[in-house]
Amino acid sequence: MENQFAGSSRISIYASDTNGVLNRVLQLFGKSRFEVNYIEVFKTQDADLKLIVVEALFPKEMMPLILSRIEKIIEVHRAFAHQHEVENPPDALNR
Repeated sequence: MENQFAGSSRISIYASDTNGVLNRVLQLFGKSRFEVNYIEVFKTQDADLKLIVVEALFPKEMMPLILSRIEKIIEVHRAFAHQHEVENPPDALNR
């Protein structure tokens, strides 16, 4: 059976700034054997809250399940998917 990957999908996660939260998020992708291409953690206006942006390769139809699993992590407040702007690649925006 051939896997149909949608390409990279980006997810933003707002989570409490605690030890191990990043590890738990990465474990979720690792258990499913989805390749994480990019991850970055940002400060927010709330000192106890961080924004984690993850880009990974997985089938499009898995997005609702992945978001649901991420939000089950106790420290996670909210997770949502980004929509890619395929019609406006970065080069076209600078013209």
